[in-house]
Amino acid sequence: MSRYCDISSYLVVGPEDTHGRPVVDIVRAALQAGITMVQLRAKHSDAKAMIALCEQIAQCIAQEGKQEQVKFVVDDRLDVVLAARDAGIRVDGIHVGQSDIPVQVCRKLLGPDAIVGLSAHTVDLISMITELEPGIIDYVGAGALHPTSSKADAHLIENASEDSHALADIAALCHVCPYPVVVGGGVTVDDLPQLAQAGAQGWFVISAIAGADDPYRAARELISTWREVTKDASTPDQSHEVSVIDSTNVVDSAASTAKTDDKDAYINTLAQVAIWPVGTGEELSSHVAQAVAIIHQSGLPAHTHAMSTDMEGDFPNVMHTIEQAILALYHAGVRTQASIQLDLRAGVRNQIHEKVTAVERILNQDVR
Repeated sequence: MSRYCDISSYLVVGPEDTHGRPVVDIVRAALQAGITMVQLRAKHSDAKAMIALCEQIAQCIAQEGKQEQVKFVVDDRLDVVLAARDAGIRVDGIHVGQSDIPVQVCRKLLGPDAIVGLSAHTVDLISMITELEPGIIDYVGAGALHPTSSKADAHLIENASEDSHALADIAALCHVCPYPVVVGGGVTVDDLPQLAQAGAQGWFVISAIAGADDPYRAARELISTWREVTKDASTPDQSHEVSVIDSTNVVDSAASTAKTDDKDAYINTLAQVAIWPVGTGEELSSHVAQAVAIIHQSGLPAHTHAMSTDMEGDFPNVMHTIEQAILALYHAGVRTQASIQLDLRAGVRNQIHEKVTAVERILNQDVR
């Protein structure tokens, strides 16, 4: 399994959210619509029932052929994740909140390849992030954007009843957070342009899909809208006053970076990178893992394969990440070699997925 997770379109679902319909039916519809991540959140289910749901969801993801594109995590229940994985069920990781089991424990027990997501109140979240060692978490969940009954205990952005204030705080969080930020809590299609401009890398919803009369249609509308608005959100909109948060207090400040009016400043870059040490023996995995960890911690979309890692983003960000990954080995005192292939293409996004999807579509047509 890979630590990479695409949080751009994130479904949270449990038995209490589906109006009596099977959870797996909602998940299947969302997968077919293009959802990129699934979280099982079943606050009122026992461990046995949750493990059974894990098996159903994991099988559904496999049946849809999306094990590599879509990650599956469980909310809160580390015991369920461990039991499911021990039973051979593919659960990619866990999402925990501020009052749940510490993320350090999750990482220790689940290992280096698991996905670990974190939620917390805003001020506490920034403090916690600054104290975390690199490699402990993979992304941050933020919200609620609007008051919501689905997850009333998840107000990661405080005083979120006023939309303008919530958006400003989200922009501030995205500005200072070193990890990808996914935003939820009453999110609708109308919110997506603002979230993209705030710098969020994705959204999560519960009832908007799980409670919809037509979950596929609801998910498809959200996903297609997000893809459209993120084409125009090459940089977060930081031209307005936002609440810049540090670990001790919250102060109002204008963002230091003005909004980029020139959309052509974004240079979409798809990179294939292989980095390896020389003169360290035949087993290179531990050294390679150091470089790969830097890439995955960057927040850029990335896939690691047997021979290389693919990644995508703005040209300066991609090149900076590659530089840091190479230097991680060099500064460890080993001779380092790298192979880098770049594809710079104007007017596109998400090529790391779209190129694969295009080929799979042709293959599926040939099979028919």
